[in-house]
Amino acid sequence: MTRMSEVITTRSIKSFLRFPVQGHDWQNRFIVGAALSFAGLLVPILPAIFVYGYVVRVTRQAVQGEELKLPAWDDWGALARDGLRAMLVGVAYLLPGGLVFFGGMFVYVATILAIPLWLAAASEPSDLLVSFPLLLMGGMTVLFLSVFVGILLILLGSIPLPLATAHFVKQGEVMAAFRLREWWPLLWQHKLDYLVAWVIVAGVAAVWYIAVMMAYYTVILCWIVPFLAAPVGFYLSLVGAAVFGHTYRESSLITVPNNLKLSE
Repeated sequence: MTRMSEVITTRSIKSFLRFPVQGHDWQNRFIVGAALSFAGLLVPILPAIFVYGYVVRVTRQAVQGEELKLPAWDDWGALARDGLRAMLVGVAYLLPGGLVFFGGMFVYVATILAIPLWLAAASEPSDLLVSFPLLLMGGMTVLFLSVFVGILLILLGSIPLPLATAHFVKQGEVMAAFRLREWWPLLWQHKLDYLVAWVIVAGVAAVWYIAVMMAYYTVILCWIVPFLAAPVGFYLSLVGAAVFGHTYRESSLITVPNNLKLSE
């Protein structure tokens, strides 16, 4: 296993955190991304596609070893194409957990809605004493199990998702994200490096979460927190793209297994 310093250094961490607010015309480019992210909270999917495409561009910079900077918002057709492909990859990895999570909620809500019908159909009071608790407990059991299993599956899908996305960006085709034999050796042999990458991204998100919790206890700041969600979320996406793209590139250069074909 490689040393962490070979992939992510203190200097590179600073560059990851600073590049979204540096470079030529970064203010306007960041505002466009934040505005599209905010629009995505109001109009589902369409604005997010362009944001995903922009994040793919940043990932491509990191994967190819280019200077990290906010690219121009141009070639919207390419942005939409890359964003849609990246979104499909994300959905594929997170869909099983999402289906279990929301499926359990659906069963629970359906159970609650069915209780009045069940009560009306019961002919004997003794039937209610037995069936009603069983029906209610059954719905709650399904809910708790689905939430637990769903969150677990979402977490398990999230772990390889950044690496799968970076591999798809590198290879230029969506199916590359699902060819596990090509990129899984990188994740397995460089577990510590990807753990560090996750710690960096999660750490930045945790700082934002703590700031939000503190702001909610104030009278003035609590009103502006919802409007900060879009720019902060966009910033976190850019940092994550840079961190995982860089980790993918450096770990693939350090050790390239025989069955891993990465074209430079």
